[in-house]
Amino acid sequence: MIRPLVWIVGLVSLCAPLSIDAQTPNASDTTAVQPVEVLALRIPSTAAQVAANVQVLNAASLQNGHSPDLQDALNSIPGVFMETRGTGGSRKLQMRSSGLRSPFGVRNVLMLMDGFVLTNASGNSPLEMWNPQWLQRLEVVKGPVGALYGNAYGGALLATSLPTFHSAKTSTNWYTTLRSQGLGLMNEWAQESGISHTQNFSNSENRFLHFRAFWNDATGYRDQEYNHKNQAELHLLDEPSQNVKTHLWLGWMDANWGLPGSLNQEDATEDPTKAPGLNYEAHVQRSRTWLGWSRTVNKTTSRNGFWLYGQLTNKHNPFGTSRFFNGTKDESEEFISLRYWRAKSYLLGSNVKFTFDQSVIARYEWFDITERDNKLDSDDLRYDIAAFTQSHWASVGGRLELGQRWQLDAQLALEHMQRESEGSSRKTASDSLSGYEESYAVLDPLPFIQASYLLMPGLRMFAQWGNGGSHPTTFELVDPEDYEPYNLNPEEANSYEFGIRWLKDLPSSTIELTAQAYHQRVKQAITRIPGSNDEPIMGNVDSLQMSGLELTVAVKHHFNNGLNLEIQGWGNLNRHAFESYENIFTLFTSAAERSNTLPGTPLHTAGTRGTLQKKDWTLGWQHQWLDKIKLHDDKEDWAEQHHRVNIYVQRDFKSHKVQIGVRNALNAEFSGWLQTNGFGGKYYNPAPPRTLWISLRWSLN
Repeated sequence: MIRPLVWIVGLVSLCAPLSIDAQTPNASDTTAVQPVEVLALRIPSTAAQVAANVQVLNAASLQNGHSPDLQDALNSIPGVFMETRGTGGSRKLQMRSSGLRSPFGVRNVLMLMDGFVLTNASGNSPLEMWNPQWLQRLEVVKGPVGALYGNAYGGALLATSLPTFHSAKTSTNWYTTLRSQGLGLMNEWAQESGISHTQNFSNSENRFLHFRAFWNDATGYRDQEYNHKNQAELHLLDEPSQNVKTHLWLGWMDANWGLPGSLNQEDATEDPTKAPGLNYEAHVQRSRTWLGWSRTVNKTTSRNGFWLYGQLTNKHNPFGTSRFFNGTKDESEEFISLRYWRAKSYLLGSNVKFTFDQSVIARYEWFDITERDNKLDSDDLRYDIAAFTQSHWASVGGRLELGQRWQLDAQLALEHMQRESEGSSRKTASDSLSGYEESYAVLDPLPFIQASYLLMPGLRMFAQWGNGGSHPTTFELVDPEDYEPYNLNPEEANSYEFGIRWLKDLPSSTIELTAQAYHQRVKQAITRIPGSNDEPIMGNVDSLQMSGLELTVAVKHHFNNGLNLEIQGWGNLNRHAFESYENIFTLFTSAAERSNTLPGTPLHTAGTRGTLQKKDWTLGWQHQWLDKIKLHDDKEDWAEQHHRVNIYVQRDFKSHKVQIGVRNALNAEFSGWLQTNGFGGKYYNPAPPRTLWISLRWSLN
């Protein structure tokens, strides 16, 4: 078999002259994307048209100084719960409890950057690739997106990393941040710095080169919680002819972070920096190299694009927290994704418009994994497996607009996912190696439909229904107890959702309100169940019901004295359980009285974030409240509710900005990265109490 890195450069070269131009009839169309438009429903929409469950994070929300990754930004969205181990090592993301099966990593959520599909063929999303300081915009879609961007029922993250094409100009930008790792000023400080440079060629607005790099060095609050990361990217953007743009993207990342392991309640209270992973040098050492090329065409009545992306990644992972659970894993992966999309609009009379779109995504993944004993002078092989996974997904649909009032969106997708695995494994340490073989293939139809209606100017309501699913990933090939194939079934989900969005412009204020209610049923849900040792194993659970309410309110107000206030509040109610609900009133009963509550998700969350600005001074904050979180299926044990507060002051100068802030200002001793369904009472990962940061950012034009 020819491995993809041999021919990916050839594919890019062959695609470079590819023409995807479309005919241009005389009609006006919203597929001509403007900077203010939203792409989450695949057909570009103005903010006023989007009534669905879509949240947009701008550069100011993403490029904050208090978080080294997307944790704080994403946790300001109701229904989203992200955790980070240490100062940016492993990451875990749940969108409406869709990540219940992930002890770490991001699964069941699709990632796209500048149109490139980054989620590999088996469903793993490399969230550690994203530096929020480099993101200009992030659209977050919750719930089934199977018919929109690929098979998933958690949602999708659609990121934009570069400014709009013609706003680019020659400039150099730099940022650096220092963060304390524990209490007080005398502790060791984490350091993160990054630089980016944009260069126009020959004073032309039609071609520019963008280079950026950053490095991070952190010891972490706990023992064996360090994080070291280096990353560099090169973007070449060109406009060879009117309405045609090309994008060449090269990237490299090298990261190494420690895995401290979970603590029981006594150790977490008395010695919160203790780390059982230290005894086994548990850590992850990962490198990634990638190459992407795209070509898009944007005309008056049509838009289309082609995106090609390839990636090579290697991972070395000594792991362990006890004599029952330890080992060494080595992984290598080569991955290619291809995406094509086209939309075209037709005017049907003076008051009706129909937009027809098609999309195709193909993903191919070559994956090798080896696990050995993690003992001195031991090289005993546990298993050695090679897997080839391919996913072919195609969708067709459209949007019907009846004047300004009605808008109907419908998509129908079909996905074929297949994985072939072979290798060798042993059942116990004393057994000889035996053959390992897995053959997995699924064909899924994935429909989506949404209707929205403009009740009055600024007030739109919507209803939608969609299907999504999730396949067992390559991480879930092998049972860690007996090294036999897991043979998990795919997840299937269908969801109903209703909501409203209200936008109101006043002389000195802007108000936005969104509210939605959803109900989702997941068949054959993949979740962690207790094994015989202290390692949770994977299994299918037949009936999983998820219902919830989500609310956001955003206000911008300008005072006569030059003071500007921006504030956003959010809240949500989760009722997710393994058994069916008897009636809707169980939404409002005490979850602590129900033994079937889903572990790992807060019952409620709420919070605010905002800024108060006058001239060059800004006061900013983010407050988050998390209700109780159940920890195990078969026990009535809960993590306690707690508050988290970040607060900062920023001073803007002509060419630079200085920001000083306090993270976890209440000094709340909370535990992030809760381990659910584990044995031995090990379910706490203490996070640092109050810490400090100082951030400097400047620009040379």
